[in-house]
Amino acid sequence: MSSLKIKSLVMALAAGSTAIMVSACGANSSDDSLRTPTGYYDHAEAKEGSDPLKVPAGITPPYTDKTFDIPFVSPSEKSRQMIGENMDIRPPVVSQVAESGVDIVRKDENAVVWFLPSNQFNIRDEHLAWSYLTEALKYMKIPVAATNEARYELTTGSSRFNAFGEPYDEVSDSVLAESFNQVYQIKVGHAQQGQIGYFIALKSSTSSETAIEPTLVHKANFTSGFANALIKTMSIQNMANEVIPDYVEVVLGRDNNDQDALIVNAGYNSTWNVMRGTLDSYGMKVEEYSISRSTYKVEISEEDPEFYRSQGVEPFGLPEGTYIVRLAVSGDNTVITFYNEDDKPITAAQTARLYPGFSRAITQQFAVYKREGANYLAKFDK
Repeated sequence: MSSLKIKSLVMALAAGSTAIMVSACGANSSDDSLRTPTGYYDHAEAKEGSDPLKVPAGITPPYTDKTFDIPFVSPSEKSRQMIGENMDIRPPVVSQVAESGVDIVRKDENAVVWFLPSNQFNIRDEHLAWSYLTEALKYMKIPVAATNEARYELTTGSSRFNAFGEPYDEVSDSVLAESFNQVYQIKVGHAQQGQIGYFIALKSSTSSETAIEPTLVHKANFTSGFANALIKTMSIQNMANEVIPDYVEVVLGRDNNDQDALIVNAGYNSTWNVMRGTLDSYGMKVEEYSISRSTYKVEISEEDPEFYRSQGVEPFGLPEGTYIVRLAVSGDNTVITFYNEDDKPITAAQTARLYPGFSRAITQQFAVYKREGANYLAKFDK
C-alpha cells in the first residue's frame, strides 16, 4: 500500500510547533455570548468607517505610536458581511490532548494530528492509525461515505456538529446552539521523519442559522475542534495500556467545584468505560452521552429494592427522574458527580444514600471490565 507523504507539514513538525487549537465553549453549556470573550455585544453595531483624523495640507502629521496598529486588510464583499452582529471574534480552538502524546498543528484551514513517539496509543504505522480512526468514527456515530483503504483516505457522510467542531449532542440542542451539517476528509500518512499523522480537511459546512460561507478562520476552528474530539474518543476507547487496580475503591469526597462526589481510584478512561456498564446494568437507562463534556444523561425508573439486592448491591435511593452524571480527572483518580435534570448537583444526603449501592456496583463492573477487556463496551454498542 502507498503512503501519503505530507511533505508540506515537515517544517511544522520539525519546529515542534504545538497546536494553537482548547475549545472556547463552556464546560457544560453554550450560548450566543460565546461568540465574544466578554459576553457583551458592543460590536453588534459596528460600521465600516474611514480614518477620522484629517491633517490639513502644509501641516506635519502628529506623531502616533503604531506599536499596536492592526495591519491594513483590503475590505471585500465577503468581509463586509462579517461586521456588526455577524462578526465572529471567538478565540481560536486550541489543543486539549497533549497528555495523549499527540500534537495537533494547523496547516492553513486544515488540521494535522501527529502521533509522537511517546503517544499512548502506540501507533507506529498507517494500518494501526487507520484502525483507530475507523473505530473512533463508529463510536462517535459519524457515518463514512467513501473510503480508499489502499491510500488510507476516507470521507465522512454529512453529520451535525456544533460551532467547535464537536458532534452535535443533546446538550448543544438543549441550549439551541448553532449547528452545522459538515463533511470531513481524513487522510492517514507520515512525515519524512516517519511520524504517523491524520490530515483533516473540511469539505463542506452549512449553518443552521446563516448562509454566510465560512472563512478560513472558521474552517481552521472546525478542523481543529474535530481533531480534538477524534483524539478524545480514541483516548476513551484505548485500553491497551490501561493499568486497572486489582482492588478498585470508591470513597465519598468533593469535586473541584466543592460538590459532594464519588472518587474512584482508577484512571479516567477505564472509569468512563465502566460507567457505561454500571449505568446500563443497574436500572439507569442511558439517554445520551457526550464525550467532549464527559457526561452521561440517564433516566432512573423506580425499582423494587429486591432488584438491586438480587445483583449484590443496596438500592441507590435516588428518586425517579432524569439525571446527569459527570466525570472529571483528579490526579490518578476519577471524580463522579450526580446532577438533577436542571443540572444542579444532588444534595449531600442524596449522595450519601447513593454511595453504598453505587460504589459496590462500580467495583463489581470493574471486575467484569478487567476480565472482558475490549469486549466489554461491545455489549452496549447501538
